[in-house]
Amino acid sequence: MEFPEEQQSNLAYIDPETKAALEADKLKKWGRLKVYAVGSDVSGLEEGDEVMIDPTNAKNVIKIPLSEERTVLLISYFDIAHVW
Repeated sequence: MEFPEEQQSNLAYIDPETKAALEADKLKKWGRLKVYAVGSDVSGLEEGDEVMIDPTNAKNVIKIPLSEERTVLLISYFDIAHVW
């Protein structure tokens, strides 16, 4: 999966409305990821498909830099919630 960039916040406290807006923005980024490559044991998923994963699982994925411009994610097939 290609990695969506996340902004880091230096705020110690975020009000509930701002937090909800940030979560909605995060869901937009993590809600539709393009499949870069598929393992040989995976069926029903192809390169170029778009998938949705739970944004709370984002901390569990492995980030792999392929080049200075491209970073991809290594995620488990079982973390995919939906294929578009």
